[in-house]
Amino acid sequence: AKVPGMDLTDRRNARHAIGDDTAFAARTFNDTGWVKLRSSMDSVAAGPDVHWVRYHLLPDTGLRGSPLLLNVEIKAPFTLFLNGLPLFRSEGSVESAAGLGPEAVQPAISVPCQLNVDGAIEVIALRIQTPPGTSLEDAGLHLTLHAANSSFHWQRTLMNYGLFIGINVIILLMSLVIGWSERRARGWLLLAGLSWVTVLDTVCVLGGAKGALGLPPGLAEVLRLCRMLTVPWGMYLLILVLLELRGGLTTRHIKRYGTGIAVLTLMVLPVIAFAPVAFTGNGITFSAEELGQDMAIILAIVIASLIAMGILVWFVVEEVRLGIRLWRTSGHERWVGAGAVAASLLSLLLATVSDLADLALSSWLAVVADYCSFVAVPVSVAIYLSIRSVHQTRLVTRQRDELDLEVQERTAELRSEKERADELLHNILPHEVAEELKQTGTAAARHFERATVLFSDFRGFTQISEKLTPQELVQEIDTCFKYFDGLMDKWGMEKVKTIGDSYMAAGGLPDPGKGGPSDVVHAALEMQDFMQDLAQRRKAMGLPVFHMRVGIHTGPVVAGIVGVKKFQYDIWGDTVNTASRMESSGEVGQVNISEATYALVKDVKEVMEGKEVKEEAGAANPQPATRQHATRPAFTFTPRGKVQAKGKGEMEMYFVSRATAPTPASGGDA
Repeated sequence: AKVPGMDLTDRRNARHAIGDDTAFAARTFNDTGWVKLRSSMDSVAAGPDVHWVRYHLLPDTGLRGSPLLLNVEIKAPFTLFLNGLPLFRSEGSVESAAGLGPEAVQPAISVPCQLNVDGAIEVIALRIQTPPGTSLEDAGLHLTLHAANSSFHWQRTLMNYGLFIGINVIILLMSLVIGWSERRARGWLLLAGLSWVTVLDTVCVLGGAKGALGLPPGLAEVLRLCRMLTVPWGMYLLILVLLELRGGLTTRHIKRYGTGIAVLTLMVLPVIAFAPVAFTGNGITFSAEELGQDMAIILAIVIASLIAMGILVWFVVEEVRLGIRLWRTSGHERWVGAGAVAASLLSLLLATVSDLADLALSSWLAVVADYCSFVAVPVSVAIYLSIRSVHQTRLVTRQRDELDLEVQERTAELRSEKERADELLHNILPHEVAEELKQTGTAAARHFERATVLFSDFRGFTQISEKLTPQELVQEIDTCFKYFDGLMDKWGMEKVKTIGDSYMAAGGLPDPGKGGPSDVVHAALEMQDFMQDLAQRRKAMGLPVFHMRVGIHTGPVVAGIVGVKKFQYDIWGDTVNTASRMESSGEVGQVNISEATYALVKDVKEVMEGKEVKEEAGAANPQPATRQHATRPAFTFTPRGKVQAKGKGEMEMYFVSRATAPTPASGGDA
């Protein structure tokens, strides 16, 4: 890339002469008789080996006092004059320049200078000494004029435009990645297209208007003309992005704005296509005289230009209108609207002020205008993406926390429900059976060789129930059965079921090591104690009194679960029937047991309270006091002899009672 400046070699007012005279350097010298530089650079005169070139300049008043640089590229010794005064004389000799061909390279020499800017034509003159027979074309003369700080400004321009391209490429990649993951959101593809068009527009500015890419003149002119497409296409895509972010992009909008950009493109494409053909080193070859020969072409160009300008103005108005509307919304999409407004209105305002301001302020405003034009929308999109990402991250975090909390609450609820279900299951079924049912889904029936079955029943229950309300009746039964349930836990027994006023329980199942025959007898005696105490209290209050019979028998049973709905743990076998007959054949207030149970509990002993016994072993060796424990029968029995049992015939039965006075009831709450 070349540092921007004025190319004096290509200017048409440069004059060339072959010969040598010191007057040729003067500012007032009349060189109108000399030939134009471009038409004589390949001229060679026999004998003379000195070329003179004069450049005429009329500088603007804004250059007064401004330092400038003259860059001279030539492969021969030269002397540089400004307004007749020598500025620079190069080193070297004609002999050293002899034989230099077109392939030889001579580095540019920068000569500082300052113009008078006095309103008159100023002259830059070059005296060039070449080997005999060498043309100025062979010497490779190239002279350019630059501002002293143009190199710095040009480097800054390249840096700025490189930054513009980098930012837009990043936004392009981000939009493509997000658009790929969110395929239903077409706004990301539109943003990617907008960033791509902005990159192309930046390249067109560098290669065309700025000339920074050092491209051939024809290609540079094509890039400059391509801005006639990149600018409206950028506006078109930005309008679609603004509509999409507002949620208002419809097929009708796409067709309307698509028609406008299509018409504008069709009008501009022929101009770009024929630019390389029409462009020469001296500019466009078409002239007004040639165009005047065909008024139809002129009319078509005017109409096409008016239509294109109308579409462009329409796009600008729509971009500003939609940008302001999006800017005024409450969502984080408003940042893109602000970028659109800055890219259109602010860049135009700054560019206008830059043209009216002085040179120093103009350069600074031009840079700010470029940033607004090329970076405002990408930066606003980056801010939008960042805020959107943070918002989504917070939303996801909050949803995750809420989900975790909900999972914890649901887990606690499930745990509580499971505990209640387990508790209910354990209330319905024995613990071992319940665990087997939970683990396998079934509970197999088991045979128990020795189980002690207890039956109880209230005498005259039907008659008493007629004297109580249903609520009172249920409450009384519930009071009794709750106490009985506590006794079952106390003595290691398993409650089997209740049928009306009948209570059925068993010992020795499902764990044969718990609830032996003596435990069942103890439980039965405590049941009778509770009923007698309750009867006394109710009688004192003038309420109906319940009396109970209890029967016990020991023998083999089969235990298991019955049914699949509202199932319950139950036992079967002749032992159950015999226990029922023991109850029905008994008397109120008594515990009636069978001969089989009697045989198992008749020898049961209980430990009596120990007493201290001191053994004398001599005065010299006294023994400490010890506590000895004595035993006695736990129960007393009243044989009943052979008693007729329904369906069983005569059976030996016994009333059982405690051998000592009973302790206060403690199996449950009355």
